[in-house]
Amino acid sequence: MLCIRKQLLSLFILCLLLTACRTAAPEPFEGYDYDPEGVTETHDRKITQQHKRTTGFLADGVWISNEFVGARVSDVYKIEPYRYRIEVHPEISPINNSPWYAFKIWSDEPAEVEIELVYQSGRQRYIPKISNDGGKTWTNASNDEYTHVRSSHIGRLKLSVSEEPIYVSAQELFTSVHFNRWLDEITEKSFASSQTIGLSHEERELKKLLFSVTDGADERGVIIIYGRQHPPEVPGYIVSLIFLETLAGDTELATKFRNYFDVWAFPFMNPDGADNGHWRTNATGVDLNRDWHHFRQPETAAVKNQLMKLHDLHNRKVFYGIDFHSTGRNIFYPIKSSNSTFPDRFTFRWADEIRTEMPELSLGIQAFDTDSPIAKNWTYKTFGADAVTFEVWDEIPRSQIEMFGKRSAEIFMEMMLDEYYSLHEVDQ
Repeated sequence: MLCIRKQLLSLFILCLLLTACRTAAPEPFEGYDYDPEGVTETHDRKITQQHKRTTGFLADGVWISNEFVGARVSDVYKIEPYRYRIEVHPEISPINNSPWYAFKIWSDEPAEVEIELVYQSGRQRYIPKISNDGGKTWTNASNDEYTHVRSSHIGRLKLSVSEEPIYVSAQELFTSVHFNRWLDEITEKSFASSQTIGLSHEERELKKLLFSVTDGADERGVIIIYGRQHPPEVPGYIVSLIFLETLAGDTELATKFRNYFDVWAFPFMNPDGADNGHWRTNATGVDLNRDWHHFRQPETAAVKNQLMKLHDLHNRKVFYGIDFHSTGRNIFYPIKSSNSTFPDRFTFRWADEIRTEMPELSLGIQAFDTDSPIAKNWTYKTFGADAVTFEVWDEIPRSQIEMFGKRSAEIFMEMMLDEYYSLHEVDQ
């Protein structure tokens, strides 16, 4: 009997030890608090296509159209003479609140019109941008022209219209045509080249931009840059292009930087979403910045396949990754400092330098865990490198946007060169 009791006691102790050693599996990431349910389900979804048409109100002689690339209008209704309601529906629902709209309006005779912007599954977020020259230049609607009716989550816009169409858009209208034109210009530099790395669902070319000199250091660092995963986040896209232009500049700093670093950039990852006026997703209703685990979408898969080649380049080391976005303020989302990264805490130190030099940007910083399937975290998990989600304020004054892109890049190059010199014991 005593022997049986001893055996039972031993078995009980063993069970306690096994239970103590077992750690609970982490909860799977299902989205941030601002994400809709199911955002990490990245299989293809059926989207709501907008109907492209020009709507005319003959009694008023006013015309409203979404028949251009990047437009988004679902329905147009006349409320009363010279007053109209424009309804904007997202490509899928539920969806993050990034309600993109873009239309053009004109009239047979000069007239004053009022427009209500109403959203399905969303609320007013972006101050209307207005272009009187076919989309070449843009200005914010003035306080006299635009009112955000917060009680009803709509926008009201007053416009003086005539025969020449006025373009109205949530942000400046930058489509794949604009990007390809910019890409052609920057690749005129001897060290810059572009490559088609795949096709989107709608067979738009997915592009990689490479900066690499032929006479630099044998052991070189690599900077990875991602952009335009979310179509409406245009301020972040603009800053990313200025940032890249600064890295490609003719300054002594940029020339020295390129002697030690290559740049692998994917600045326009969602051409289908941008050209179709989507709120958030690609052509099959998937948030690309939640597909950095399964890589079910052609856009993320193409970028991953390119970057995995870095593992075979033994004289290349990834130093850093930057993913450009836009949100309600200028803010950096770094990897938590409790995670060991290379370079150590670079994002925090970079942010401090930017805040010291450009306090008017009110740059915030908020660290996150690495459990979400986003580009920044994949960069860290794949290469061990530090990385940041670089968020630009939706309504950043355009007088600040060039300074932000240019000076942040200059500070970045200075600090990154110091990291390289320290690692390789280079005499400066």
